[in-house]
Amino acid sequence: MSHTHKKKSKKFPYKRFIKVFLTYFVLFTALSGMIDYYAYMEFNFLYFILLSALVALPIAYIHIKRGKRDHVDEVANEIF
Repeated sequence: MSHTHKKKSKKFPYKRFIKVFLTYFVLFTALSGMIDYYAYMEFNFLYFILLSALVALPIAYIHIKRGKRDHVDEVANEIF
């Protein structure tokens, strides 16, 4: 007899992902804003916003997939 074991797939916590993503996004946007300020606003700030979003997406995904809760989750829950 062959027994098939089905893995129980956990639902991806989209609500938590959005909160963590927005936390990282705000952090990276603020840091890039400071970089742009000290660079005498030589760069278009929209590039910094786009770059912040592109960096925050995979970092938030990895953060959620690890499954551990840490200070980022606490800050995300307090802010959002």
